[in-house]
Formats: sequence, structure tokens, C-alpha cells
Amino acid sequence: MDGQFPFDTLTATATSLSNMLRAGSLTSVELVDVYLAQIERHNRKGRQLRAIISVAPRYHLFAIARRLDDERRAGRVRGPLHGIPVVVKDNIATDALAHQLDTTVGSYAFVGARPRRPATVVERLMAAGLIVLGKANLSELCGLKSAEMTPGWSAVGGQTQSPFVARRLEKGVLIWDHTAPGGSGAGSAVSVAAGFVPLAVATDTVGSLMAPANRAALYALKPTVGEVPTDGVLALSRSFDAVGAAAKSAADLTFLMDALMQPLPRELESTPLRYRLFQVRSQWNGLRVGFVDPAIWKVGKDFSRLNADAEKYMMSMYEMAISRIRDNGAVVSYPVQAPSPQVFRNSGPMSSFEIVAYKEFKTIIAEFFANLEESRVRSLAGLIEFNAEHPDIELPKPTCPDQDDLIAVLSESTPESVVKDHLEGLRRLGGAEGIDLVLDYYGIDVLAAPGDSALCELAAAAGYPIAVVPLGALRSNGRPFGVAVTARAHAEAKLLHFMTAWESVFHPTNNNSPSPSSSSSSHSHCSAHSAHSALTSSSASSSSSSRPIPLPLDSVPFPKPDELLPPDGPVIKVILKEWDTRDFRQSSDALTSWLNARWRKSGYSLSMETVYEILKTNGRRAYRGLGDEAG
Repeated sequence: MDGQFPFDTLTATATSLSNMLRAGSLTSVELVDVYLAQIERHNRKGRQLRAIISVAPRYHLFAIARRLDDERRAGRVRGPLHGIPVVVKDNIATDALAHQLDTTVGSYAFVGARPRRPATVVERLMAAGLIVLGKANLSELCGLKSAEMTPGWSAVGGQTQSPFVARRLEKGVLIWDHTAPGGSGAGSAVSVAAGFVPLAVATDTVGSLMAPANRAALYALKPTVGEVPTDGVLALSRSFDAVGAAAKSAADLTFLMDALMQPLPRELESTPLRYRLFQVRSQWNGLRVGFVDPAIWKVGKDFSRLNADAEKYMMSMYEMAISRIRDNGAVVSYPVQAPSPQVFRNSGPMSSFEIVAYKEFKTIIAEFFANLEESRVRSLAGLIEFNAEHPDIELPKPTCPDQDDLIAVLSESTPESVVKDHLEGLRRLGGAEGIDLVLDYYGIDVLAAPGDSALCELAAAAGYPIAVVPLGALRSNGRPFGVAVTARAHAEAKLLHFMTAWESVFHPTNNNSPSPSSSSSSHSHCSAHSAHSALTSSSASSSSSSRPIPLPLDSVPFPKPDELLPPDGPVIKVILKEWDTRDFRQSSDALTSWLNARWRKSGYSLSMETVYEILKTNGRRAYRGLGDEAG
């Protein structure tokens, strides 16, 4: 595209892109091309954010984009997100042939595995006209591998990095330290924040998506458990997991949730499902909001290191926001007393969440294996054995020194009656004696707390929806923070109302955005300007931003790629033989991952660029996983 981007990937919302598509000033083919360029620039190269595990081949994405462009020209527009790219977390099954994407869950054991069926949510996205561009990195196996595993790390995807904080994530940091991108949905959130895609879909168990979205200055929503189908999804728990979404604006999120919750025709044939389109409501009138005391609801010192100045600044912004929305017509109750997350702490070695999740995950992963038409491992025991046989790539110290969680799941034998009691206790404490009680007592529609708080635990215990909205960024390092908000079961419309009204008041380009001092406003402006030059290249003027823009990291030294000797003749023959005799669906990256998984025990490895060049120079038609066409 001659080096010029027709829009700014960091600030463009899906809604603004949809308007450009509708006006004819942009095509979906151009849209895909721009986002592939941004991924190539900063995912494995440049900033090395490692937010994306895999991207469908360029030829495949362009074919889909052209078809959607043709439909638009013919007047057949499937919805407001027709022709817009999206990534899905890599625990959500995609069709290896139809989508040209593996489902690895971050493990080399699943590289090349083929699900029999894609997840229903993926089919819903495609039915709504979205383009599934790629798979987002995650905490391997959604974090249920080792309690010591660094958040946002997987063997296949590497370590997801924050696009906001200059200091790169160090091994062994506390899970909520400022450099940490968040939970297992880190790749999904960073993908949107870094301008790799405008939208992301991911699962959330107990903050898996909400925490990363809060740290990426995004709007995100986890719906009521069971509201969106989870078939074809390697979730941690049926009782706590839900498929949610993240975006740069509340309007984008509203349209994306519409797509996720819109049943397919075949679903309606078997079971009548209730559903209605959400409305974008930007006025506070009629919305009653309760805010908890931020001095009580904050992250504990066991999880994060937050100095007094940062804590004071976050609290002042929180209280400023309360005052601002009250001035704009919301009925506000503050401070609201809510049950502390301490009510979920057990005296035993495992929490109720863990007891329920371990039991349910054992069944869920067995179903996941059953849905694999092809896979090198076929059981949880086989997965554990694979990890033990490949410790260099699957159990590197100190990033992921063990697989104790998987071993615990394999040996799990808690009686069903005990698990049921723990789940019922969580549902009661989070629901009837938690969120429902607070909403009824104060006469409010939604309950809000600091984004870094444990409100996600309360919502997960009840199985209720929860959302996050951006508020500001720490002046010391640029790490974003926001506000979390929950409501009753199936009250997603209330949360989306809150989010769209919030965005109308706290839009960064709005002079009414909260700011405790003029100096902090100036700081934010300078950060946004320098970030624009650091993360984009030759980009055109952008649409107005709907969240803070990532801070610059161009001054941060990045590790240079390992210098590898060129492979000798026998190795080249092996590469070509495996390519010709096995089906890697024309992905040179998939072949590289497969070979390195076999050879890493011997200490030998190949770079993806080397394998790509060998295939190309030997006449093989191959494609890079990041969309670089060979030949």
C-alpha cells in the first residue's frame, strides 16, 4: 500500500472503519493489508509484543476480504462489523482448513492439531461478516499449567508484553506488577491496544480478560456465564468461564457482543433462544450506579507493588470520575458497602474456585481432546508426558518451572457432592448474598470498583456479567487503569449502557475528561504524541482516539534474534521431506514449530525465517504465519 496507512491503527475504532467502508473510502482488502503490516512490524519484530500466536495466510485473508467487499458492493451487508478484522484467543477452536489457523492453546503439543468442528462463537463471528485474522497469545492452557507460570506466557507464543509500559516484563514478577499485561487474555487485549486488530474475542474465568483490558485501556465485557456458547472452547470451568470481547470503544463492543450473542439459523432450529440487539445509549439519565470504597477494594501487596503516590493518584481519579458522572445525570451511591473477596478464602490449601475448576477442567479437556481429528497427544496424561519430554520449550525456568496444576488435575478425585457444595457456596456468596443484595439494598443498577480490584471474583462466583472501562494512566510509567462494573445475571444491556455513557464523558479528546491537575493533562498529551510516532509508521491522520495511546518503547533495548548457523544439506533435506509428506497447510511457521519441538531436546533449532527461505528457494509454495507470502 505504498507505505501510507489510510488510518491510524492505534486509534481507529471498528465503528470508524465501518463508516469508511460504507463510504467507499476503504475496502476490507486494504483493511487486512494494513493490520497485517502492523502485526509484522511489532509482534515478533520491533517491539516484540508477542500478542499474536498465528495469523492466517495472506492469500486466504485476502480471498475472504474480497468476498466481503463484493457482498458490500452488491448491497448485502451482514451487519455493522461487515468486513472488520478480529482475533480470537487461541483456546477457541478454529477450523484448520476453513480458517487456516491452528488451535494450540499455547502448547507445542497442539501445533498441527485439527479440531473436528470450530467453536460456535467463531461461526457466529463469520456469519456477522467479521474476518478472523488470527489467534491471540495467552497464558498457556489458560493459566492452568503452573501456579509459577508468568502471566501472558505460552511456549508457542512467548511472553506477551505491555504496549504501554517501557520496562519489559521480567520473569518471576508479581502477577499484577506494572509491567505485567494481565491474565491469560493478555494477547487479546494487547492485540487491540497495539493496533494489530480493532476487536478481540476471548474467554474470561476470574478476570482473565478483564485484567488485561484494564491494563490496555480498553472497553471489555464478560457476559453472564452460559449466555454465549462455549462448545469448541478449552475453558477452565463451565461454572466461571464465559466468552467475552474487548474493543477501543463502547460502541464497537456493543456491536461485537451483538455478533457473539446472535444465534445461528441452525441453533434456532433446535432450541428457541431469547435474544435482542443491544442499544447504544450515551446518556446517564435513568442509570443508578454504586461505587465501592477504593481504599478497601484494592489489589493486595501479595499481588502487586504499588507505591503510595500511584495509589493516591488512582484514588483521586476514581473519585473525580464519580463526581463527573453524578454531574452528568447519573444517580450515584458512594461509598457502597459490598462483601469483601475475603469471603471466598478457604482455610484449606485450595480455594473454592480451584476445587470447582480442577474438577470441571478434567472433563473439559477430555472433551477438547475428543474434538481433535488429528493431534500428537490424545489425553491429559499424554500432554503431561509431552511436557516432561520437552522441558526446554514447555517447562523453561523460571518462566514455567513445573506443571503442577496439570498434574493436580490429573489426580483430582474430589467427590462430586463436595464440589457441588463449594459451587453452591460461591453462587450464594457472589449472588444472593453478594451482588444481588448490594443492588437491592442501595437501589442501584450496577456496582463499580477500581479496575485492579477483586470485583471480578465476586462476579465470577455468582456467574454474573462484568465489564471494564478506561479511566487514566499512571504518571510514573504510563500503565493504564480503569473501572470495573458488574450487574445482575443477564443484565449485559445495563453494563453496555454504563459503558457508552462513560465514553461520552471520559473520551480522551473531550475537554471534560477527568484530570486532578493541569500537569497531568499535559503529561498525557505528550505521552500520546510520542506513542503515535513510536508505534506507527507512515500512518495517515487518525480518527479520534477512544482510549489512551500506548507509550513509546523505542528507547527500550530489545533482545537480538539468536544468531543461527545456516543448516547443512541433510537438515535441508529433512525440512523438504517433512514439508512434502506432511500437511502443514502451506504454513512455514507451523513446520518450524513442529521441527523445533522434535529437535529442541538435542539443543538444535531453526528460526522461522530460515525455514521460510529454504522452502522458498527450493520451489515450495509456503506462507509465513504472519501473512508474508512466499514466492
